[in-house]
Amino acid sequence: MSAEIIMPIIYFVCLLILVGPRFLDTNSTFKQFLSNLSIWALIVIVITLSYQAYNYFT
Repeated sequence: MSAEIIMPIIYFVCLLILVGPRFLDTNSTFKQFLSNLSIWALIVIVITLSYQAYNYFT
């Protein structure tokens, strides 16, 4: 495996370790949890698509 594959995985795991406990602590209800999870999913999708578009056009 090259560094281009390993480094984003390491960054993502570190992000989950840093943000995960506080994220789970602040979501007291299931509805709030789903709302916050959808926001985070949207952020991850936008970052992923922009990264893919950058690689496609360069």
